[in-house]
Amino acid sequence: MVGRVERRLRPVATPIIAYDGEAPPSYSMGAFTASTVPGARVPHVWLSDGRSLLDALGPAYTLVRLDQTVDAAPLVEAAARWGVPLTLLDVDQGDTGFGFPETLLMVRPDSHIAWRGQAAPEQLDRLFDRLRGTVPRRA
Repeated sequence: MVGRVERRLRPVATPIIAYDGEAPPSYSMGAFTASTVPGARVPHVWLSDGRSLLDALGPAYTLVRLDQTVDAAPLVEAAARWGVPLTLLDVDQGDTGFGFPETLLMVRPDSHIAWRGQAAPEQLDRLFDRLRGTVPRRA
């Protein structure tokens, strides 16, 4: 195709993502780099039961736990306290081929990562204020 231009797309900043300072990788209609950076799309992987990770996500927020020894109870309890619908999805990281250091991914209903970590954050209320969109945007 003559004159074909591939435009690199970047997600637009949103107040309901807990950004951590790392920029998500660029993506286009023809190229995608798997990442757990908040704002990026959750990486696709086939689960051991044959489902796509994307098909296994809940109808609202989903906490993907890649290591079942990590205590997800503080996040689940905070979601209930704040009235944030949350599905806990256990995925064996060994089956994914992911080499990411994070063991917890909070995924929005549109399959974008809203938060990532290796354990529940100390300031859970602040995280859920962000996920609920009650934190004002910075100028």
